[in-house]
Amino acid sequence: MKSGIRFLAAGFLLAVLVSFHGSLWADEPNDPPETIAGLRAAIQAILEENRIPGASIALVDRDGVIWAGGVGKADLAADRDATADTLFRVGSISKSFNALAVMTAVEAGLLDLDTPIREAAPDVAFENPWQDTRPITLAMALEHTTGFDDIRVREYAKVDDPGMTLVDGLAFNPSSRVSRWKPGTHMSYCNAGPPIVARALEIASGQDFESYVRANVLDPLGMHQSSFHFPENAARMAKGYRDDGVTEAHYDHITIRPSGALNSSASEMANYLRLMLNRGELDGRRLLRPESIERMETPTTTLAARAGHTYGYGLGNYTTIVNGHLFHGHDGGITGFAATSAYSPDLGVGFHISVNRPSGAIREIREHVGKFLTRDFEALEPPRADLTEEQLRAVAGYYQLVTPRSELTRFMLRLLDTRRVSLEAGSLFVKPLIGGERRELIPVTVDSFRLEGRPVATRFLVTDETGDRILQGRFGGNARQVPGWWVYGQLAVAAAVLTLMVSSLLFAFIWLPARVFGRFSELPAQATLVPLLAVLSLLGGVLLPFVLNPDMITDFGNRTARSMTVFLGTIAFAALSFYGLIAAWRSWTSDGPRAARLHALLVAAACVIAVLYLGGHGLIGLRTWAY
Repeated sequence: MKSGIRFLAAGFLLAVLVSFHGSLWADEPNDPPETIAGLRAAIQAILEENRIPGASIALVDRDGVIWAGGVGKADLAADRDATADTLFRVGSISKSFNALAVMTAVEAGLLDLDTPIREAAPDVAFENPWQDTRPITLAMALEHTTGFDDIRVREYAKVDDPGMTLVDGLAFNPSSRVSRWKPGTHMSYCNAGPPIVARALEIASGQDFESYVRANVLDPLGMHQSSFHFPENAARMAKGYRDDGVTEAHYDHITIRPSGALNSSASEMANYLRLMLNRGELDGRRLLRPESIERMETPTTTLAARAGHTYGYGLGNYTTIVNGHLFHGHDGGITGFAATSAYSPDLGVGFHISVNRPSGAIREIREHVGKFLTRDFEALEPPRADLTEEQLRAVAGYYQLVTPRSELTRFMLRLLDTRRVSLEAGSLFVKPLIGGERRELIPVTVDSFRLEGRPVATRFLVTDETGDRILQGRFGGNARQVPGWWVYGQLAVAAAVLTLMVSSLLFAFIWLPARVFGRFSELPAQATLVPLLAVLSLLGGVLLPFVLNPDMITDFGNRTARSMTVFLGTIAFAALSFYGLIAAWRSWTSDGPRAARLHALLVAAACVIAVLYLGGHGLIGLRTWAY
């Protein structure tokens, strides 16, 4: 869940610095531990190095728990140790339990995954321009192929109502639920989809979501302490912490609990993992049929899935790679916490890790745990297909992102998240156009590819209904093959606009002192001053809010000084840009230096182009508290 909480706000600044898909994975650990004691020591070292107070871990096989324990502190102020029984928030792993509950209802005949959500949950508002020809089904909502925008910042900021019902949570801000492309084609992670299916479950069962999950999933699995609400016994709950690892984070009462509200312990998550390893059975009690578990693990609604590829996002469950082996599971994050769960049906092992400070270091812990669990297994032999020169050339080209998770970031990502696939000496290589690592793209079949170091195909070349060629991955990032001139043309225009706007700041250091000493007096002040003010208003409206450092999500999700700065700053930028263009045009016939007049006109024109571009993407006058 929390993987998207800072996504919208921080995205504006982050994308200027790095490519959207830049690697956040830690270096793989050397010399993985061979014993539980060694593993525990390695985890402790990672926690200390990254200012993470505590962690709770479970390692399992089909027959039982290999090890479950805590490392570090659950509560710094109380000096309380983390244990295997300490409750941590597991964020989006909640989606796995939502899917388990849905599959119990499917087996009971209460739900059908192919039912349109318009029929199954008629009180949920959404818009689908393809409703008549491609209605959104329950399966699409669970597999994130609705085409919806992810939930908006005001939904992420609404965390103060523990009693909010699922109906009220879904009604809080339905404006994000508009299909941006034909449903059932592309995966784009959206926290609104699973709760819609949870609402269909409520209607079909006549119970509220939490009660149904308690009776049909949690209690049968012996997960009696796990809950979608803050526990009655607060002493069982770990405290979450901010980035400094010391300041306590608030407990978020999120609006759509099925997507991210679950609290659970490593010892109880071990039961879930063993259920999945045993194909729906735990200690002699069957919860689901094996085929239902397999359905959860298998995507069906993307173009790649319909072409027969099974690596991807299923029902609250996705494929991942751990130390060269295929695993299934889910990651999660929410204010103050991060978690990851994964299991391998082939190897018969699994793990759960929770930490009480969100940190990329959880991936380093995962690497250690994964290598420890798989140390006695041989990694998969990576496949490789021999394609003809013609087949390879058909893959080479430029691929531009077409399915941003948040629509507000499209204006950046269409420029920054374009990748080039090149053919060199009979091999394909993929690299972000701006920065990033160059990696070999190895054919597995004529339309499926794996990255160097991956044991299976993770990228799939498909053709949509319009004839466009799309490179699809597991977590969205779907990119359309486009001509090189289109890519470089956009970058050239963007570079020219940015250069001219920045030059107005630099030129100000020349003409402002010069006017003080009587130079440039023939050039009307509005011609140079107004475009400069326009640029400054854009900088103030977009960059200044990120310099202020209280709770970004709370500030942007409500009417605050920070959100009003964006609103007023972008409006001022638009007004000053058009006024500046008029002033610069009128000054063209003045007696000022021709170069100064031309520069003023070009800067003003660049500002207007920026206004039209940003306005076309909904960023001028953006009211984040109402969006």
